[in-house]
This record gives sequence, structure tokens and C-alpha cells, in this order.
Amino acid sequence: MKVIKFGGTSQSVEGYIKLIDIIHQSFNKNEKIVIVLSAVSGVTNLLEKYLQTKDMKYIDEAIRKNNNLIGQLNDKYGNTGIDINTLIMNLFTLANEFLTNNDVHLKAQIIGFGEVLSTNIFYQLVKSIDSQIILGNSYQFIKARKETCKLYPCLEFYCSDVINQFLINYQVIITQGFIASTPSNKPIILGRGGSDTTGALIANATNAKEYQVWTDVNGIYTADPRIVKDAVLMKEVKYDLVQEMAGMGAKVMHPYSILPCQQKDIPIKLFNTFSDNLENTIISNSKDNVFCVTAQKNVMLFKITSMCMWDGYGFVYDIFKRFSDKKVNVNIITTSQFTISTTTDETDMNILNELYEELSEKYQVEMSSNSIVSLVSNNLKMYDEKINLNKIMYQLVHYSPNNMTVSYVVESNITEHVIKQIHDLIK
Repeated sequence: MKVIKFGGTSQSVEGYIKLIDIIHQSFNKNEKIVIVLSAVSGVTNLLEKYLQTKDMKYIDEAIRKNNNLIGQLNDKYGNTGIDINTLIMNLFTLANEFLTNNDVHLKAQIIGFGEVLSTNIFYQLVKSIDSQIILGNSYQFIKARKETCKLYPCLEFYCSDVINQFLINYQVIITQGFIASTPSNKPIILGRGGSDTTGALIANATNAKEYQVWTDVNGIYTADPRIVKDAVLMKEVKYDLVQEMAGMGAKVMHPYSILPCQQKDIPIKLFNTFSDNLENTIISNSKDNVFCVTAQKNVMLFKITSMCMWDGYGFVYDIFKRFSDKKVNVNIITTSQFTISTTTDETDMNILNELYEELSEKYQVEMSSNSIVSLVSNNLKMYDEKINLNKIMYQLVHYSPNNMTVSYVVESNITEHVIKQIHDLIK
């Protein structure tokens, strides 16, 4: 039993050729598989823009992207007979309802419609291969343990045992990433990049032998190879480390997608849809010493100072209650006798300026836009000793309490320079 997840960039003729080959292999080996598909690349962004603007041009463009994929499949395979007209009408109905109804579950259904389209397209392409192929429904499979009225809820999700009932009768299940439902069956969605988590939850529930994630890179590198030309592909990485890397800006896996596989010791194998995959990354219980230099851009740094902090109490609560009241998340927190520094990836400048004004009524406050460059490793001390702090132009240094990450807050315009600098010092 395997779970195969194909990301947005993999929704293509080339990607579907590889998926069809995987399906044929599953029948030859008599091996059951669950295929999890993301939306066609860019479609989810378009659906989100529709919710922000109520401009139907974004719905039209999302439909056009899916029709383009169908056209390319017809060019490759002849007339495939793929028809999504009924689904398109359903999407228009939802979009029109949204004009007068701001319900969060309706929003979730609209944003998650890209996955409904892509899975229907692929299912119609391959259903004639064998009657043992079925189109599943992740609203039925992926469930939240609690009700919610948030669009991107921070809840515990699980995969229902319903999927195992399907696997009794079917060899191949094709289903949607990203979408889920509440205990009362109201549509909700996982966070952006949530299709990774969908696949991991299914792998956990089905006790899969492995979880394959197909995307547009071969795996996890010691740094972004577009920035650092001599970055090295890591062949095997520990679960905890990848979760830490993902949380600190590495884009390969979603942070929430690691734990479900780790709980069952299910290896996560990363594949490139567009390469021969001679080398790849496996996420497992590896003990290899590895490192990764990551970056988070568009981070706001607050430096909050008051002489009254010395030998006082209640200041941390007072400061961060203001962040909480405005629903502004925080990343890094450092403290000294007179200053508290913290970062956030909140991008709404109206909210940030309001927070700045509130804090300034009581404290001396500096607010500046920056980046966070992080060194993540399962042997942080060994690599950290190679870094000469005098050579790095940083505004703040932070060591994580789990001893896996050291982060440098730097000016945005030198982000790539610092990534290269740290990588060169420790490679």
C-alpha cells in the first residue's frame, strides 16, 4: 500500500504520464495505492482572489487553466472525452452565491474547488484502465476533530477509516488534497500547502508502506540551489529536522505533513515529476548529520524598549497581549533587561501600523522590514562553530530551544548574500 501525492506543478501531461505508469505498476504488483492531487498550478490563488474581489474574471481564468490541461491531454491521447462542464456550472453557482453570502464554509468550498476539478480530469482520463479505479471524496476522508468557523483553522485533522473500506473493494483511489470537513460535514480547508498533509494523514490511516511526494524538485538541498549553485541534495533526512526546516522557510514539505508519517515510521520519498530521479531525498529516522540554510522573507521586526522593564513584571504579557488582540502571529522572541525583540510574518500594514501606534504609547518601538536566515541541523553545534558572527551583518540572533536552529534577522536586501555566506562557511 502506497500513497502518491502530486503537487500543483505536476498537474500536467508529463505528470499524468508518470501517474498512469504508477497505476499500471500497481496492478502488475497487485499493490493498492491512493493518489492525492493538488489543484492545477495557480488555480487556488485565482479562487482566493475571487473571494477578495468578487471579480468573475478570476473564476474564468481558473476554468481556463483546467480547460488548457484537458486540451493538452487531448493533443497527447486523442479525444479523451473529459467533460467538466457540470463541475464548471457548480463552481459558477457557488461563486454567485458568494455575492450575497459570506459564509466561511462556502468560501472553503470555492477555494477547494481546484482539487475537485483536477481529480475529476485525471479520473476521467484513467477510469477505463480498470474498474478497480475509483474517484474518492476527501470531504469524506479528511476530518477535523472540532467544529470551526475559520477559513484556515488550526485544528487537529485525521483520516477517517472510511478510506480503508474503499480499499477493500478498489485497487486505486484518486482523491483531493487540501479539502476536509468538520464533524457536522461542513466544508473546510487545510492551510496552504495542505495537500502534503492530506497525503500524510491518509498514509497514517492506511499504514502505508511509503508516502511519495511528487513536485518540481528532486528533494531537499542544503540551500536553495537557485541561490547557492553548489548546494547539495540530502539523500536521507530525519523527520524532526525536515519539520524544523519547513517551519523555518524551506518550501519542499508542509510543516504539518511530517508527524503523521513519523508516528507510523512511514518513509516520505520526494520525487521530481520532470526529471529522471537518479537522486532523491528520503525523510525517515535517519541519523545522518546534515544541515540546511533557509530563509523567510517579508518579516517585520519589532524592537520594544523600556527602562521600566528592569526588575519589573508583567511586561511580556502586556506586549504580547497586544499582538494577540490584533491576531498578529510571532516567530522569534528574544529578551534582555530593557528590550524585547520579536518578528512576525504578518503583511497587513494597516494592522502592523495600528500595533506600532499602540505599543508606542507605552514603549519605545522600532519597526522594520527584514528577512530571517536560518541554519537548521541535527548537529547544530558542529556547524555553528564554523560561523564567524563578525562577518555576518545581522540585527538579531536567536537559538531555538530544541537546539536545531540558529536564526539571523537581516536586512531584506542582503538576504541572498547571507544565505551564500553561511553556506560557504559550513559546507
